[in-house]
Amino acid sequence: MYLNSSIRLAGSRLLAGPALLVGLALTASGQPAVQSTNGFQQASTLPDLSGLAFVGNGRFLAVHDAKNPDELSRPRVSLLQAPSDLAGILWKPLDINWNGMESSDLESVARIPGTNRYLLAESGDNGDQEFRRIFRGRLAGTQLHIERVVFWPVPVYNVEATAVARLHNAFYFIYAERADNAPSTDLKWAALDPIKMEFGSFQSVKLANPDPTNTVRAVVGLDVDRLGRLYTISSFDPETAGLPGDPDLGPFRSSVWRVGRIRRLQGQATIQLAPEPTQIAKIDGFKAESVAIAFQGHQQTIYVGFDDEDYGGTMRPMPPTN
Repeated sequence: MYLNSSIRLAGSRLLAGPALLVGLALTASGQPAVQSTNGFQQASTLPDLSGLAFVGNGRFLAVHDAKNPDELSRPRVSLLQAPSDLAGILWKPLDINWNGMESSDLESVARIPGTNRYLLAESGDNGDQEFRRIFRGRLAGTQLHIERVVFWPVPVYNVEATAVARLHNAFYFIYAERADNAPSTDLKWAALDPIKMEFGSFQSVKLANPDPTNTVRAVVGLDVDRLGRLYTISSFDPETAGLPGDPDLGPFRSSVWRVGRIRRLQGQATIQLAPEPTQIAKIDGFKAESVAIAFQGHQQTIYVGFDDEDYGGTMRPMPPTN
């Protein structure tokens, strides 16, 4: 396996350290994590990491793809703390007040750069307009407060990848559909007013699946770094590939790519795809579904979140890149 603005929103700085995350080891239902059967304990209670966004100081905000109404008892949003010498990955499921609008199939989360606000997006995979929404949440300490909810501004189907870029104090919302068994997907972007939650007209560019012989889902994760460079995740899932057997048991594989850059040209934002995408990592045996760019000073690290179905979720850093 290779793990080869003129607009101002309040920011936040979160203190790190396991002491702040006492009680993180809970099951999806909120019960104590340590359970045993004939002396065996569950290895991990961390659920799927369908979306991942860097908060700061080794901490991440994650979303999980719990469905509504069938999985209302499962967590939808959690905080993660990267490992330290004292403990492995710590996680805290968050108690969200959805105001009667519980989410369904959250597949991505994107930080509004320079702020403590995040966009949590439903995939739109169920064909029901009721669950095609984008929530804006404000993170304060270990509490996420839902401030606004809007419907997707355009028709979507099975979106697992969103990001927000900031260029010259203007914000841009970027997304791509998963594109099962398709040779390509459309990478789309539009200006975003994060206060009013209003979107401009969308533009698009066709993004080829960078590794169609090994992955059947073209884009399942997306993030953008401070230079506007775009990173995507592609994955292989036996269910999408139509293989026999239990698809929740794998096998899985994934890859991480740098595919281009969003930049301003003549006063307009545009995405310029690289002539050839750069493979950041090839990951055999795991199904990646999210990517987040973490920063420590000027040093950036690419973290990937996994949804390995019956094997649960986890998170790993990728090798350093230029």
